[in-house]
Amino acid sequence: RATMSAQPAKRSFDVIVVGAGIMGSCAAHAAASRVARVLLLEQFDLLHQRGSSHGESRTTRPTYTRPQYPPMVRLAHRLWHEAERDAGYTVLTPTPHLDLGPRDDPAFLASVANGGATVLAPAAADAPRPAWAEAFRVPDGWAAASSELGGVMKATKAVAMFQALAAKLGAVVRDRAEVV
Repeated sequence: RATMSAQPAKRSFDVIVVGAGIMGSCAAHAAASRVARVLLLEQFDLLHQRGSSHGESRTTRPTYTRPQYPPMVRLAHRLWHEAERDAGYTVLTPTPHLDLGPRDDPAFLASVANGGATVLAPAAADAPRPAWAEAFRVPDGWAAASSELGGVMKATKAVAMFQALAAKLGAVVRDRAEVV
């Protein structure tokens, strides 16, 4: 098994992933979990702050105008939980998600329908509402919708988790390796 510091000298690989942000690190983990010989290369330090994959938090949500995205979000949440189980710690905190938008906006209505969100407002006075929804006053002409499939992710910790899981499965992970 290779480690994160192992050098790939004179080795062959089935998969070479260029870029060790969240997408590259997840790709390396997925390939390594399928018993591929993987090389993951990052031009900067592994957990640098120059990309969109880093920082304290990112959100996940199920509401998108394109219908193919919500099923991918549900699959992603399942895969996140599997990776967290394998790592022994969590990086994704499930949390309700709230969308606000113009009541007659087709894009807003499509995202709510595609994501399986529940319209909270405008609603009948006797309609059940989560307690946290009482903190919001929805402007006239707008609607609010809630979904339980939201989440907040510890971004840098998630990148590190997938790099470590890939290395544990035998991937070679190298930083400061610019590809020209």
